[in-house]
Amino acid sequence: MRINYPLTVEHSLYPNLSAPKLNVEPVISYLLSKRTVELAVPVASVFAFAANLENFPTWFPGALSIQARDTKEVDEVGKSYSEIVILPFGRKTKVNIQVMEAQKPIRLATEGNYRLLLPRMEMDFIAIDENRTKMQWRMYSRRTGISIWLLLPIFRVLVLSRSRSALLQLKAHLELVPKT
Repeated sequence: MRINYPLTVEHSLYPNLSAPKLNVEPVISYLLSKRTVELAVPVASVFAFAANLENFPTWFPGALSIQARDTKEVDEVGKSYSEIVILPFGRKTKVNIQVMEAQKPIRLATEGNYRLLLPRMEMDFIAIDENRTKMQWRMYSRRTGISIWLLLPIFRVLVLSRSRSALLQLKAHLELVPKT
């Protein structure tokens, strides 16, 4: 379990108290999968491909299609997408996704509206040197309540399996693309 505190803080009215006061409740999230891959590709290229979620079906199993819903840049907070994904037991559903955090070429975090899971995906990109990148990928559920304890094991197995092959597919795709 992880608690995300919002970035917006409000300082106390009392000058001798330095602790910030949060203006909203923290968001609790549950880690479903955490994967890391090293790619023989510059960090800017990895970010450019992975942060453009319209490329997601190219490398992530179960993502059938993703289309941008607006004309914002891929690394702009508020960018939104519509995704068709295969759920456990083969059912398809539409998920609306929004970029919640973006720092080019370092980090991208999105959140989806699929009610049973309330997914949050985070990708961090670390330049090892000018031609190699370490990418850390994580998927969380923001869902709370008793239902999460019933569904979490099913989704965890699914996301663990898909993320294992996803990062291998991403590596193969990016390392095989001809350099220009």
